[in-house]
Amino acid sequence: MEENLSNPDKPAAPPDTPSTIKKWLGILSISRLLRWAVYLVGIYWLYANWHEDLPVNQLVERYTFPDSRYLEMDGMTIHYRVTGRGEPMLLLHDANSSLHTWVGWTDSLARHYQVISLDLPGFGLTGPHPQGSYSAFMYAEFFHRFVERLNLRPFHLAGNGLGAQIAWFYATEHPERLRKLILLDAPGFEEKSSTAIQWLASTPVLNQVIRKITPRAFIRLMLEDVYSDDQKVTDALVQRHLDLLLRPGNRKAFTDRAQVSENRPPATLIEQISVPTLILWGAEDTRISPEYAYEFHRNIRKALLKIYQNTGHWPQEENAAESAADVEAFLEGRF
Repeated sequence: MEENLSNPDKPAAPPDTPSTIKKWLGILSISRLLRWAVYLVGIYWLYANWHEDLPVNQLVERYTFPDSRYLEMDGMTIHYRVTGRGEPMLLLHDANSSLHTWVGWTDSLARHYQVISLDLPGFGLTGPHPQGSYSAFMYAEFFHRFVERLNLRPFHLAGNGLGAQIAWFYATEHPERLRKLILLDAPGFEEKSSTAIQWLASTPVLNQVIRKITPRAFIRLMLEDVYSDDQKVTDALVQRHLDLLLRPGNRKAFTDRAQVSENRPPATLIEQISVPTLILWGAEDTRISPEYAYEFHRNIRKALLKIYQNTGHWPQEENAAESAADVEAFLEGRF
């Protein structure tokens, strides 16, 4: 019986070495497989999202209109569109957009007006600025020279986002050229902030990478951010934005714009606007809060204001029919 009792002084049995080795080899094997899986997924993601520039002639065939025109100016070939007859009305698009944003307005307003839209430097078929200059002051000066080349006076002017900033700045410097002004979701009073994409675009090495790697999913996320209704972000819309971003020089223009330290005129100038002004805004704008619509309304004498429900940062796209009808009423003095 005593022989069956365990001896406390007796050392424990050594571990089963073969089993331990087998266990650790299993763990290491799983770890190795996971690492390889991550590497392979990463390589596939880079391959799937690596895009070379698209030839300009191919984009021209795909994205021009029968009434598209071109103008050689400042070392660029400016793509613009002239539709209809009547009093001229110029339309300026937002950043990361093109003159295509105004298709709905053009179809409606061209029945009574000569509607002129253009691809600003760094966007659409116009492509990059030769000197890589993208400050708001460059855009304002560029637009002034464009108007001079077309010999327009006076005219109506509308802008969305970046285009609205150019428009209100132009209105403070050249009020004698304008009949009426329309501002859609305009920058000016909001605090300037940087997005993660802008940080990447302004970071050395990383900004070189994003000039080649352009995930389609990121384009969709950007559009879903500016739209209120994600269902309106169609595959065709995403494809057009991706294709025009792949125009040679446009991705570099994106990173160059992100490095502009001060890209807007002072908001104190807004109270100098003297032309009749209509302010339009999307209630669900996540880029520039609708609260700033009231700032414009307070600072522009006799300005009119309308805010659209279920609409994001681009009312001219997401709510094209109603916003175009309101603009026509405003131009005719019926708003």
